[in-house]
Order: sequence, then structure tokens, then C-alpha cells
Amino acid sequence: MGTELGAQGAGAVELVNLTIDGKAAKVPKGTNLIEAAKSVGVDVPFYCYHPHLSIAGNCRMCQVRVKGAPKLDIACNTMVREGMEVSTHHTSPEVDDAQAATLEFILINHPLDCTVCDQAGHCKLQDYHFDYNARPSRFLEQKEHKVKALPLGPTVVLDGERCIMCTRCVRFCDEVTKTSELGMLNRGDRSVIAVNEGKELNNALSGTVVDLCPVGALTHRNWRFNTRIWFTKETDSICPGCSTGCNVKVAIRDQQVVQVKGRLNSAVNKEWMCDEGRYGFMRFLPQKRLASPLLGGAGTSWEMALRESKRLVGSEALVMVSPDLLLEEYDILKEFLTRHMPKARVVLAYRERTLTEVEKVLVSPDYAANFRAAEFSGLVQSVSGDAYESALKQLRAGSVSHVLLVGQRAILPEDCDAALLAGIQAVGVSVGMLTDAASGLASVLKVALPGRSILEKSGLMVNRQSRLQWSERVIDAPLGAEPEWRLLNRISKECGAALCDATNDRDLSLRILGKDTRLVGLSIADVKGSLLSLVGASKGIDLKSYQPRQRTVAADSAGSQPAV
Repeated sequence: MGTELGAQGAGAVELVNLTIDGKAAKVPKGTNLIEAAKSVGVDVPFYCYHPHLSIAGNCRMCQVRVKGAPKLDIACNTMVREGMEVSTHHTSPEVDDAQAATLEFILINHPLDCTVCDQAGHCKLQDYHFDYNARPSRFLEQKEHKVKALPLGPTVVLDGERCIMCTRCVRFCDEVTKTSELGMLNRGDRSVIAVNEGKELNNALSGTVVDLCPVGALTHRNWRFNTRIWFTKETDSICPGCSTGCNVKVAIRDQQVVQVKGRLNSAVNKEWMCDEGRYGFMRFLPQKRLASPLLGGAGTSWEMALRESKRLVGSEALVMVSPDLLLEEYDILKEFLTRHMPKARVVLAYRERTLTEVEKVLVSPDYAANFRAAEFSGLVQSVSGDAYESALKQLRAGSVSHVLLVGQRAILPEDCDAALLAGIQAVGVSVGMLTDAASGLASVLKVALPGRSILEKSGLMVNRQSRLQWSERVIDAPLGAEPEWRLLNRISKECGAALCDATNDRDLSLRILGKDTRLVGLSIADVKGSLLSLVGASKGIDLKSYQPRQRTVAADSAGSQPAV
């Protein structure tokens, strides 16, 4: 037995040698058999286990055979030991039969309503039935009927008959939010999840219990019966709601967000997600989109709009910047200002808010998803709410001669009052890159150029803890809308020379990865991929500890598909 640097890089970790289905494994002491098996590519089925919740051991699906043990052990609550020999269902008929019997028992009272269940298509009961049971039911008695469509709070509905009593939801509310709204009543096949007396499930992370539910017992009130998951396009991306940078899976159908789920990343959000972020994705997609340039509030040609925008060159303009642009766009904007507007004053829209104790578990005190990227790029030295508030005051007072707004949220929606709009309208030259054609900004700016939402672009984001992550485009932009970096490039080209020759988001990402010495050696695949650990996937790159390295040919060739 020796000591080596552990998977978490936190120092010397004692390692344990064992075999799982004949495969040699070496994992840190204290690791359970589910995670140990995962490290050698062996999947052990489970319902109640979660790497970031306490171990309940009540579903019994993860049984394995440990050599020398008198009976089968549950892998979730069995820690590795030196020299342990483990057999899973892949190599042990005894384990395979036990798992099939366990699943048959779990399904005894489960209703046959897959055809109307929201979880159909991504349900562990369905998956495991086909993998480990797949035999007709032998149950002849009357099924136990339980509560149906019971609202537990403003966001979650319970179908008690589908519940398999994994208690993930109960443990989440007890251990993570510490609000303890949920509990389990009764015993045996009459057990049911219920809201504790005098409470309702109404905490800031309440929708997370639906993600944790391995079956269809808990569903979202907002999205109940809205679509089948196989009719959607699912994309792994980043929540732009705040600078925590939660990893999410977004489902899109007919250009609408129809479901958002937390995605496992132990270094960022575990698998949790706040309700504000989950149910608020559509706020980044205005109903009425700006799809062509406006000049004085009326439609115009690109030539006229770019010619008018060119009047900003050389001025001491106030440049207001959205906090949810990509790192690549902040970098391009910095180049644009250095070349054409060196006297400009740059202000990032940033304001902090007071958080509740539950929100502090996950939420950052801002609505500035990528403000760290603006700092990283050097566009701004440091971000503070004071600079933003001062800029708003100057606009309202009419003391700004030229203004450039980069992104719809360069001025936060709650700040677009009549005094501010009047102040912008009085500015000599005002140019904005916007998405919302119905906003007051579009009507008062001299030039409004059609931009894209953060959900319509792919690129790099840096969260509050300085972790570099990849935000994948989740929805197609409307025809005519351009990413902000391309709009800046077109204005620069109108001034004589383009800033870059990139033709799509991926080209722009490769450009900054290639030229920024702090990112040397990174490819898009490095940022998107997961560095597998024994407690989940830690995706992204920690910029505080990353040491630039030599890029390999293999890393260069691996990346995302072009995103236009």
C-alpha cells in the first residue's frame, strides 16, 4: 500500500487495491464500491444513492458479492478494503438474480402509466427493467393506491403511486437546504412522501428534488405534461442566471425551453439548481426579436447602420457592457476599444443583492453570469456595483455625449425607467447591440443592431470561483441576429480592418485559446470534458491553479462541432 496524489489534488491520499469483476482498481481509502466500480468502467445500478447525499441503503439495487462475505452487500454502503474481490451482476449470476428480484419487488405497486408519465424516456425504472428484469409481472393482487397529483408547493407535484421511497428528496431538504419540508409516513407498501405539518415545499432550490427523483413521482408544476423528452433537443450547457455557473441540461422543443435539469459537477453545483435559474431561462429569449438594424427606431440597411456606428470612433464614449457575454466577446471588445476608442470608459452591468440562507447554498449575489471573464480578459480591472450605479446616474442626468451598449443586459431591465431612456435619447451618438425589439432601448438609441442571447452562442464562461467552463448553444438564433463579437467585427471592418477572421463561435474560441498565454495547452475538448473523480464529474478548468502546458496534436483535433 502506498500514497499518491489523490483525484482531487488535495494532497497525499492513501490508496486501496482491489479487483472488481476481475479488473484491478486503485482508489482512495473510504471510497464506496459504486464509485470504485465506476473508476474501472463498471456500472452498478442504484436508486437511493447520490454522491452528495447521505447513504440510506434502502433501495437494495446495488447489491454485489464480496468474496468471503456471508451474504450480498450493498455497494453504496460498503467501503473498499485492501485486496477485496468484488463481483457485480456482470460476472455473478447470484447478483444478477438478486437485482432482478429487487426490481420486481419495487415494481409491485408501481402503476403502469408510463404512457402519461413525464419521466418516460429518462426513467431509471424503465431503464433498469429492460437491463435487469424484462420479464412479465407475477403480481396478481390488487395494487396499493396512493395520492395522485398532489401539489407539495408552488413548483412540485407528487404522484405517490410512482414513488419507490428512495428518500433522496427528503435527504436533500434535510441535509442541503436544511428546510426539512418533507418526510415519510406509514410503513411497508403504504409508505408515502408527505409535506411536514404546517409547511410547504417552497425553498429556493425546491425544483432540485424533481431532478433527484429517479422515477416519475415528483414532477414540475410548470412543465407537467408539456412534452415527451424524445421530442426535444437536449443540450449540456451553463445556467446564465448568476455567476455560480451551474451545469445544466436544457431541453428545447419548437424554439421553446420545455425543461431544465441540473447536471452533475462536483466542483460547481453538485447536481443542484435554484428555482430562479431553472424556471427563468425564457427571460433571455424576448418574445419580439430584433432581427435587422434600426436607425432612429426605424428599419434601415446594414450599410447605413454601420456608417452611423462608425461615428463612435475616437470618442470618449461610455461603453456599457452586458455581464453575460462570452469570454471571447470581452476579448474582442477590448481589442476593438484599444484600436478605435482608446478614450472610452467601460462599465459592466453589475449589482449585488441580499440572499436568503437557502439561496446562499448555491446562488451568487448577482445577475452577472460572466463578470469574472470580463476581469480575466482585462476589459475591466475589477467589477463593482458602484461604477454601474454611477454610469446610470450620468445617463439620467444627460452628462454623456456618446454611448455604446454591448448586449441587451448592458443596462439591467429594472433600470430602464423613463428618466434613463430620456437621457439615452439625448445622447449625441448612441449605439446598442440588442435582442429585444420591444424594449425601450431599441426605440431611443440612434442605432440598434440585432444581437444574440447567451443561449444562442457557444463559448467560454468563467464562474465566480474562476472556473473556466464551456457554454453550449441551446437554441438557434433568429435569422438576422448576429453575435456581439461579429457586430464589433463588422464595425471595425467599416473603419478599415476587421478584428479577426473567425467565421463562427468555435473559430473565435480557438483563437483566444491559442493567443492567451494563460490558456496555453487548452483545447475546447479540455474545457468541455470531465476530469472524472470518485465523487462525480468535475468539469471545466480551475484558472486559479491551471498551469499552462504544451498543447498536443490530439487535443487540438478534439473539440466541439462548428457553431454558427
